[in-house]
Amino acid sequence: MPLEAKSVESLTTQGILSESEKGALVKLISELRTSWSDAKFKLFGSKVKGIADEESDLDLLVVLPCDVLEDIRRKIIHKVFDINLAFSTNISVLIVSEKEWNSDIFSLLPIHSFIEEEGVPL
Repeated sequence: MPLEAKSVESLTTQGILSESEKGALVKLISELRTSWSDAKFKLFGSKVKGIADEESDLDLLVVLPCDVLEDIRRKIIHKVFDINLAFSTNISVLIVSEKEWNSDIFSLLPIHSFIEEEGVPL
């Protein structure tokens, strides 16, 4: 079983993710890794904190090893849209390059410190 599937399985067993969310994340991560094998993923937000309700989305940070050009962003967003439709999920993605994520400017943003402290790597 791939690493991300084990992590997602663990989150499902803990009751953090539903079966459909698990399937959607495994598919999304697998498909993105075919184009960017070094991509990194972290779950964050209300689901991870255990305060989600039925209206909550599933927040996913996607860190790519390349510059995130508009066509790359659009490709990923369309893939997320299709997977959300197929699995009846509501995954929201924050897509950044590794260079951006590790930059001094990005590190000053509150969301950066929150994701680094409380995010769950997949």
